Amino acid sequence: MTDNLYHTISAVLVNELKQYFPNIPIRPQSINNEAPTYPYIVYKIYDDYDRVLFNDVENETFDLHVQFKDISNDENEAKGLGYELRKLFFLQQPAYDLLQQSIVAKSCDSIPPVDQYLDVDWQFTAGADYTFEVQDNFTDQTQTGSIASVNPEFNIKKGAES
Repeated sequence: MTDNLYHTISAVLVNELKQYFPNIPIRPQSINNEAPTYPYIVYKIYDDYDRVLFNDVENETFDLHVQFKDISNDENEAKGLGYELRKLFFLQQPAYDLLQQSIVAKSCDSIPPVDQYLDVDWQFTAGADYTFEVQDNFTDQTQTGSIASVNPEFNIKKGAES
């Protein structure tokens, strides 16, 4: 993964969501424009770097924590979408697709439901709290250049001297 690691990971996850929820708008949670029509899914990387191994720099493996929230004005619809989301990244094809991008779903929990009354209607939230293991495919570029050739000269004495 190059460029901005978090943009890349988000794009991979959203691409998978769009394949399996093609008619549901998906957007980052922390955005200030008008909400799409119900139902919709929001996501947030809320814990971006939980080290798995000690002192790896190149091709480091770390955990990333991401929440996906289904938001609807129908409580059962929100719960149903949350249920599907909690299974999605463990299904065979989505898991394979993520693995090709060096991402593995390690675990998933439900998020507590949030019910809100918004002036004229109720809004219900359900969803999934995933832990993904990510390999960053980072290469240390601080030591540039390489050794083009080596011409060793050995001084070998033949026979034993007494």
